[in-house]
Amino acid sequence: GVDTAAINANIAALVAAPRAYETLLTEEALDRWLDLLAKAEIAAFDTETTSLNYNQARLVGMSFSVEPGKAAYLPLAHRYPGAPDQLDFDRTLEKLRPWLEDPARAKVGHHLKYDAHVLRNHGIRLAGCRHDTMLESYVLNSVATRHDMDSLAHHYLDIDTIKYEAVAGKGAKQIC
Repeated sequence: GVDTAAINANIAALVAAPRAYETLLTEEALDRWLDLLAKAEIAAFDTETTSLNYNQARLVGMSFSVEPGKAAYLPLAHRYPGAPDQLDFDRTLEKLRPWLEDPARAKVGHHLKYDAHVLRNHGIRLAGCRHDTMLESYVLNSVATRHDMDSLAHHYLDIDTIKYEAVAGKGAKQIC
């Protein structure tokens, strides 16, 4: 059987881990994270995009994590008043391409099929996908009505995530 006490203890330790988040705005920071990603047994990966429709979506940024509580966000196409200077879009994707396309570099994410389609819009073939939490949620409970990341974080980790509207606003005043 499944040792749910051990699983719950692991989840509690992950949730309680100290957090160190970083925004990657320099070549040095990106290179340091590329090194961390290359050495990681498995890394979490996600994209931020311009649309929920993967046929139209363009990359805005990517996030990575290599261990509990340690993560980075790489803005690639943020365009708003006061946005920080960002790394060159094309050059940065080319630096990431070897890791993204390497089937030996294990990746975990949420709805990786969407991320793979978005990356294909930019000429990158995502490989090495080992775990997709959205698919795993469906396999665990196919009759559940919600398999989105916010719902899963609340259900399994008792974490209320920051909602998109809290960052971008709502309605006519929402920042695209």
